[in-house]
Amino acid sequence: MLNFKTLIPGLSVASIILIMLGTALGSLCFFAIHTDNSAIYLDSYLIHIIWITVYQAILSTLLSVFFAILLAKALSMINFRGKSWLLRIMPITFILPSLVVVTGLLSVYGQHGIVTQIFHYFNMPFSLSIYGLQGILLAHLFLNFPYACCLFYQTIISVPIEQKQLASQLNFTNFDFFKLVEWPLIRRQLLPIASLIFMLCFSSFAIVLALGGGPKYTTIEVAIYQSIRSFELIQAVLLSGIQLLCCLVFMWMMQKINRIKKLNVQFTNKEYNLPVSNILQIISAVIVVLGGLFILMPMITILVEGIYAFQFSLLTATFKQAMMYSTIIALGSAIIAIILACLLLWTNSRLLVIGQITLSNHFMLVGSLILAIPSMVLASGLFLSLFDYVKNSVVICLLMIFCNALMALPYLLKNLATPMYDITSRYWQLTQSLSISGFKHFYLIEFKGLRRSITMSFAYATILSLGDFGIIALFGGQGVITLPYYLYEQISHYHHQQATVTASFLLVLSFSILVVIDYDRT
Repeated sequence: MLNFKTLIPGLSVASIILIMLGTALGSLCFFAIHTDNSAIYLDSYLIHIIWITVYQAILSTLLSVFFAILLAKALSMINFRGKSWLLRIMPITFILPSLVVVTGLLSVYGQHGIVTQIFHYFNMPFSLSIYGLQGILLAHLFLNFPYACCLFYQTIISVPIEQKQLASQLNFTNFDFFKLVEWPLIRRQLLPIASLIFMLCFSSFAIVLALGGGPKYTTIEVAIYQSIRSFELIQAVLLSGIQLLCCLVFMWMMQKINRIKKLNVQFTNKEYNLPVSNILQIISAVIVVLGGLFILMPMITILVEGIYAFQFSLLTATFKQAMMYSTIIALGSAIIAIILACLLLWTNSRLLVIGQITLSNHFMLVGSLILAIPSMVLASGLFLSLFDYVKNSVVICLLMIFCNALMALPYLLKNLATPMYDITSRYWQLTQSLSISGFKHFYLIEFKGLRRSITMSFAYATILSLGDFGIIALFGGQGVITLPYYLYEQISHYHHQQATVTASFLLVLSFSILVVIDYDRT
């Protein structure tokens, strides 16, 4: 039976989200209508921006999915020392700060990067430019394909050992086995993973801003940023509406298309692989080596160049200030995001237990609504609504903390929703019979049972906030500066050595958070 007390935590979080989103959008529209500059550009350039946004997102998604499947299959066909270590490193690229990725790619594929120097050493021409569409695709590929590869790899190795033995008795080739057994499993994951990658690439900001190379490859998110910085608020509202409409239409299309029934798969720890020919083993080894180099080289290069270029004189007062603000904002936003996620999932899990599925879906939709709202629209709208009260850096910090918390919330909901429901439903009858409820129930059941998942989600939220550049891009220089903003200034002024030192600090800090959390899990 539905109890109103059950709805209070979820309603509180949903109200906070809707109030903040409504305030931001309302303030932006209000200032846009009352501003003197009321120009709206409905020209061929706007159509070009929309086309480039969709085009680069489609190409990035196709490349990421293709290479993810290719590398996942290659990893499943060979065993080597360090394989488990590589599989643990790969998903980390998904949450790395975007500007760290940009710095690493510049160090490897830039004009003075490692690849260029190797080609010049052998007197071979090398004309790849890291800026423009190829740079955007390269960065999106680096960020997304390792994460997708790990998901596809887990699917491939989850094939029951009985099916592998039967395929071996029927003399299946590796291609036949992939086509008839593994591909139907991968296809079930294909659309959800591709949809996630497409949405991330569609709303990409820092990558396009740093590597776009000019107006030719400006996307909607960057155009919104430029409009707000120029105080062309009506144009920003128009672009925001276009992006919101595109995201909602895409999400609706994916729900209609993705109707593939789930397949029952039994996960097993037993290792059994079909016989692999020597040629396939060599090809797989080459693919793994190339994929591993593509993933590891930028990160290793950043660390090596950062250590080589490090000088204590680079630890300026601005750097220390950026480190302080980044730490405060990252930890604050992660704490708030975890609290909001736990409160919302508290209500959601109980609604599912008592069969209120429709109401549960509404709560989860509100929690994920921020994915369709550009982060800069949220931040600028709230900034305008508090314009008369923004006198110092404290208010800007609080604004960034709440914005980053809302931006991280959908990812935390995705990570914790299923485990929270599972553990709540498992002990529901027992706790009801023992009259365990409220905060005591959360501490004894949800928190203790999901402590590892909650701490890992906290780490992800911290790293996401630590590397965020979309929001600080609007407020940087107004008394608050973070490491990503400091790094962007170094990159834009072509201070490559200083940029590698800052990027290496961000990279080490991100890895340190994950190592500490992973040690706690063990």
